[in-house]
Amino acid sequence: MKLSALGEFNLINIMTRDILTNPVEVVMGIGDDAAVLKVSPDQWLLFTTDMLIEEVHFSLNWASFFQVGAKAITVNVSDIAAMGGKAAHAVVSLGLPERLSVENIEELYSGLRKAALDYNINIVGGDVVKSPALLILNVALLGLVEPEHVIFRSGARPGNFIYVTGCLGTSAAGLYLCQHPEVQIPESARGLVSNTFLCPRAQSTAGRLLGESKGVSAMEDISDGLLGELAKICQASKVGCRIKLKDVPVAEEVRLIASRTKNDLFKWALSGGEDFELVFTVAPPDTIKIQEILNRAGVGCHLIGEIVPAAQGMAVELPDSTLLPVSFEGYDHFAYKEKLE
Repeated sequence: MKLSALGEFNLINIMTRDILTNPVEVVMGIGDDAAVLKVSPDQWLLFTTDMLIEEVHFSLNWASFFQVGAKAITVNVSDIAAMGGKAAHAVVSLGLPERLSVENIEELYSGLRKAALDYNINIVGGDVVKSPALLILNVALLGLVEPEHVIFRSGARPGNFIYVTGCLGTSAAGLYLCQHPEVQIPESARGLVSNTFLCPRAQSTAGRLLGESKGVSAMEDISDGLLGELAKICQASKVGCRIKLKDVPVAEEVRLIASRTKNDLFKWALSGGEDFELVFTVAPPDTIKIQEILNRAGVGCHLIGEIVPAAQGMAVELPDSTLLPVSFEGYDHFAYKEKLE
């Protein structure tokens, strides 16, 4: 069977089905944004890793080496934030093609160092190897979280409300403009979406605050698209969900770009990915508290739907109240065409 027929997430299930873990030391192994490991009774270790490959996750035709380096740190911090933790220590491994110059690598590491400084992370080691053709970056990141503050994707329950931080579809619009630089768009709109795509920011403060609130039942960072992340929550929590399309937050600049380019605005918002916002679930009694916590921190949040029993599945409610059943529409490395094509 070809990988394209199996799909990325089914492949992961095959690769990990016989993985052994020691339950005395491992709170959560494979199956969430980060592994959770016991290091002491009052503090747990979070462990995550992400790889960026040239012409799959980024293109040097439009991204600078500085931006690529910074993004490699940010995507990992976003995973730690989704667990309610604080990022702490990183190691960086590079696969370097011979065509790159020393100056290119210095710029790449400037981006890594700047992002590490922004998120208060120590870069403590790594590895460098020769790559036959493409630039490859892999960051492994450790974070810390108190046992009472960790948030898993498996805690959502029917009746919980679904919230997201920020706006969605912005990064997808930025990718589109990078691929189509000829499009005539006001510079303010181009700047917003391009910056979101090329220079993303992890919701590290919001993730930590939500963990400390003890009012969030499940959470994911939106790297693979809203529907993809909700599918992970629903599968892990054994629930379904209803999303109201009219309530999904989209920036006016993204609406303008979608209209001008004849793109599907809500495909960007629901399945575009790489916005690195947070989607989380909250029991009704805690909603006011959560909104107040985020508002005080200057983080916008939006109520977009509700968790329902598993038998009702996943669905998007259209503006005319029609329910559109959905399964998974996030980014899958093997089942879909490569993102940068």
